[in-house]
Amino acid sequence: MKKTSPFVTIVTPVLNEQTALADYAAAVSSALLCRSDCRFEVLIVDDGSTDGSWGEILNLCRRNPSFKGIRLSRNFGIHAAISAGIQRASGDAVVILACDLQDPPAVINRFIEKWRAGARIVWGRRASRQDGFWRGRVSGIFYRILRKHAMPRGSKFTTGSFLLADRKVIECFKSFGEHNRITFALVAWTGFDQDVVDYDRVARRAGQSKWRIGALFKAMYDAFLSFSLLPVRLITLLGVAVFIMSLAMGVYILVAWLVGNPAPGWTSQMLALFFFFGLQFLLLGIVGEYLYRIYTEVTHRPLYFIAESSADEDGHDAAG
Repeated sequence: MKKTSPFVTIVTPVLNEQTALADYAAAVSSALLCRSDCRFEVLIVDDGSTDGSWGEILNLCRRNPSFKGIRLSRNFGIHAAISAGIQRASGDAVVILACDLQDPPAVINRFIEKWRAGARIVWGRRASRQDGFWRGRVSGIFYRILRKHAMPRGSKFTTGSFLLADRKVIECFKSFGEHNRITFALVAWTGFDQDVVDYDRVARRAGQSKWRIGALFKAMYDAFLSFSLLPVRLITLLGVAVFIMSLAMGVYILVAWLVGNPAPGWTSQMLALFFFFGLQFLLLGIVGEYLYRIYTEVTHRPLYFIAESSADEDGHDAAG
């Protein structure tokens, strides 16, 4: 059981969300900060916004000491921004919450109940969503494939990063060093006792979503390359299949020559060449992706730089 008055950090990545921040602050304040049995800090990470988001974040921090902010030197990506927040979170548990309020802050109260009952990781699972037919279908397929081929067996993970992680999980998360990171996949990989909270995902109140279908496919792509042997196994299976097909074609050409029939003409040969060369380049491309990722890891570049923080508005740069 958790202590009577736990301390929870809410990490929120922000990119060009100036119009949404006021509603976000009001919703978080009314749903969470009013609790007397739990203390909160809200850490907002500006991931290189080009609108007035940072100024709005500073205003929120001045009005309410529970809000804190850091601004990255440029747009490093949502998962780098989440990592920057997690590195600086001081709570007994950390909750990742989007600024668009599609994941209702009030659901975090149920996360905390599950956590205080003993769960180290609490996942928010979308019972319904208002993101459109195709987005929901693609997300569902993504979830099922990842569960089967990439995530640890027995994990209760869900796609999306609306989750609570205990301090022990957070310390494990901070030990990961890779640059191509998917937050929910790294949290799931740690293991630990897990529970799930079902909720209804609502429509965005303000601004425009930065999470396009292309970003969803990229997340799936990154998760597979980072956590699954499936791409490498597919390369091997494709190689075996092409080898078998080439043997069959060789037997066919030999038999045709023996019985006196002419060999296939130029068109069939070109089609075969195009197919096999295309397949070869595809496989080389996948191998190249792995080599590039190895290169980015061995260079040990910082994951992000911090340009400013609400605690030090003079802004001394820091790396993470």
